[in-house]
Amino acid sequence: MRVNRSVGLMLLLSVACTETVDSSDVRTGGVYPEIEVTADGSGDSSVRVELKVGGASSNTYLELRGGDELRVRVGDTTKTMRESGNGYVTSFPEDAEGTEFEISFLRGEEDESAPSSKVALPAPFELSVGAREFSRADDDVEFSWTPEDSEDVGWAIEGDCIQKDDGSTPDDGAGTLAKGTIDTFESDKDKSCSVELQVTREQYGTLDDAFEKDGRIVARHVRTKSFTSAP
Repeated sequence: MRVNRSVGLMLLLSVACTETVDSSDVRTGGVYPEIEVTADGSGDSSVRVELKVGGASSNTYLELRGGDELRVRVGDTTKTMRESGNGYVTSFPEDAEGTEFEISFLRGEEDESAPSSKVALPAPFELSVGAREFSRADDDVEFSWTPEDSEDVGWAIEGDCIQKDDGSTPDDGAGTLAKGTIDTFESDKDKSCSVELQVTREQYGTLDDAFEKDGRIVARHVRTKSFTSAP
């Protein structure tokens, strides 16, 4: 089977300064939430929430103030999230398929809370790579996973001597990066390096109605394997 590779020009990202505003100054309806639950096969799941003003591409983040807080409930356990960088994080010793995470944005007396954004983990899987070393010119990079599912999985590759790439492929248990499709910069064309392959299965949830409608909540299982990429 053939992998659908993402193509196009690589954009150079400039370093932009982020801004913060006190959450007590923003109505719940003006908040764009980005909520991610990630399981990596260790048995734990991490939860990260970023609250923005101005949509997905905004670099303005909320800092919780005035009694506002974020909580996450899994089963009978509820945790208050702690600040980390531009967002808030916590973790749970859970990663089974169907495990539901309920994220609550609880406000002080000044505005409406968003108490029930929910997402459940998709099925976990095991990832394998066909060999330890591949020639970029002569070999297909074959990888597989079990069990299969009904949706697409995402893939991404990164290494010191190759150009980053990503795409998606049907969740049928097998994928191939065709020979000649892993690109390098001219200065690295004769080099070998370790490459990390990441495969992701994800599932979207539902945001509380008090939030903006174009926020995002997703739960994913992520697995990584390394191989050597040679000329």
